[in-house]
Amino acid sequence: MSIDIEIGTSLSNEDAAHFAATTEAITSAMQRVRERHAAYSWVWTDEIRCRGCNASLDIPLLASTNVSADKAFQAHQSAQLDAFLAAGGHQRGEFG
Repeated sequence: MSIDIEIGTSLSNEDAAHFAATTEAITSAMQRVRERHAAYSWVWTDEIRCRGCNASLDIPLLASTNVSADKAFQAHQSAQLDAFLAAGGHQRGEFG
């Protein structure tokens, strides 16, 4: 997935370059997170496990559906992306 945004003339060349570099860094980080945390497996009716990092993700027992599992897994991927970006794109061996 890429982020494609037209940069208007109101930005200076320096701001536009910074915006483009930031956009590229986020897009690259998103791709790396999706590669590392690509899928999950059901463990029990109230738990899924990330196949990439083996993290256990709880699913509400009464809402044990694929939709709930997908939402929990997307939240896990988002948290991984946030951590990756907060670490400046270098997370202790996790993303190489």
